Amino acid sequence: MYEDFTPIKPDTDAQAELLVKMLHEVERNDHRATSFRMWDTLVLTPFSHPEDMFLFMEDDFALLSTDKRSFTELRKEAQKAAEKKYGPKGNVTLEKIYDIFAKLSGITPSGREKLINRECDLIHHFAFPRHTGKLLFDKAKDCKNRIIITSDSYYPRDVIVKILCDCGYGGYDSLVIPEEHNIPDSAETGFLDIVVKKSGVDASNILHIGGDFGRDVEAPIVRGMRALMLQPVMPLMVKSGRLRGFIEEKHLYDIEDNKFMALRCALALYAVYGFDIPQNKQPKSDFCGDKYMLGFIVLGPLMFIDGFSPENELQSELIAAMEKDKDISGGRHDFEQMIYHHFGDFIGKYGGEGCQLPLEFIERFSYIGDRNNILPHLSENGRKIWGKPAEEPKLAPVHTKAVKKNPLQKLADRLFPEGTRVREMSEGILTGKKKK
Repeated sequence: MYEDFTPIKPDTDAQAELLVKMLHEVERNDHRATSFRMWDTLVLTPFSHPEDMFLFMEDDFALLSTDKRSFTELRKEAQKAAEKKYGPKGNVTLEKIYDIFAKLSGITPSGREKLINRECDLIHHFAFPRHTGKLLFDKAKDCKNRIIITSDSYYPRDVIVKILCDCGYGGYDSLVIPEEHNIPDSAETGFLDIVVKKSGVDASNILHIGGDFGRDVEAPIVRGMRALMLQPVMPLMVKSGRLRGFIEEKHLYDIEDNKFMALRCALALYAVYGFDIPQNKQPKSDFCGDKYMLGFIVLGPLMFIDGFSPENELQSELIAAMEKDKDISGGRHDFEQMIYHHFGDFIGKYGGEGCQLPLEFIERFSYIGDRNNILPHLSENGRKIWGKPAEEPKLAPVHTKAVKKNPLQKLADRLFPEGTRVREMSEGILTGKKKK
């Protein structure tokens, strides 16, 4: 059984109110069945990108192959090829991915099986329950609803069952895996028809819970079901402030490098920590006005930097001030505990490249709402140094999934932010398209 991590941070009033509303929706008398999407709704992993888990397999691959390319590189290439080949009319499975991987890498059949088993063990190890999803699941069980869970990942049924059971979801009634019902990956809402059949009740008596507006809200409603949206934590984190865009702009070309593994995992756990119960961006704050969250992502990642020392006097003042506040320092404590809980000592091997960036962001670009949480603990000299008006940071587009871009697209990202008129004009020039 997964041993849950309980953070110090209390929910905000808005989060507590939202949770009550969601629980009330689940326990409505006209619901006789509840359908859940598995990933992001019930189960999470501690990674910014799913591909980050592949770094844990590099040593295993090195024992099986002399290929100079990394396991991560080959594994991503194999998945992309499988999605192109099988996705439109069929299903991408782990077996199909590794068939392609074996051809790319030249590993033996036994080596292929060892890597498949290793990946399955890792996804089982790293998967953990989303606290809010678990509360909604338990409420549905208490109401004697029939529970249907849908998993559209490429992992086999036995791995999915093991993950669900060890995350505390063993009491479901049906597990829907689209491949088993000949629903191709391209039919993104086809699973809902199977949910209705498995439920044994009329569509109007089913509540569906998931995180994608199109697939999990609009599509169920069209079929006569009710729907409740539990937004994924990563997009919520990205939208909550400017920090992630600032980091992406600083490392537009290399943020996916291994040396930034610790920073990426820090951001992933920050998303889990702060947005398990969804919350929106707060005015004049990049950290939802929450001291715990400020300490979690600003002070916490500094633990990865060997021999860290502040770059200047102001950074020293800011760190000392934040450490004096029990709520801010409590956030840092939670970060350290959560990192060890999920990763042990493994992440430290990649170093702490970029882990000072949240501190740099606070130093130069912080909104007044976040400054006011630190100012009371600053010395008179610190207030004087920090008294200058904050600058506006350069921000880059943020993608919660890795996006491969050609050199011209990368140039456009650097020079012209997405969504601006000048960006639209630049894309027309770079791609040779004329504006209608």
